[in-house]
Amino acid sequence: MSESSLLTDQLRDKALLALEDAVQECRYRTPRPSFAVRFALAYLWVYGGRGDRRPYDELWKSLRATKSPWSFSGADHALAGIYRALQLDRPDEASWEMWRRWTAHEGSGGRNGPG
Repeated sequence: MSESSLLTDQLRDKALLALEDAVQECRYRTPRPSFAVRFALAYLWVYGGRGDRRPYDELWKSLRATKSPWSFSGADHALAGIYRALQLDRPDEASWEMWRRWTAHEGSGGRNGPG
């Protein structure tokens, strides 16, 4: 693997991690529309070959929706669609780690675990 493709994969993984973090935030509130999330969505869409934007748009809408009992579920489902669009397996450990971080920060006001 070339250094360039290694860096590309690392950037892809960091972009996905930023989205995992935003999805977990949905357990507690509507995430703010951060530059990191916008960049991650745009980067991943380009990385994926600029195909169907629907999975990316669905996640953005889910992250911007008013907090409700279904906020996390909708955002989590939308992120799963991005992984499918990129033909990647979603690693369980990423969502668990972000859930643990948010629980430590906010308390146990979210659900009892990811997914």
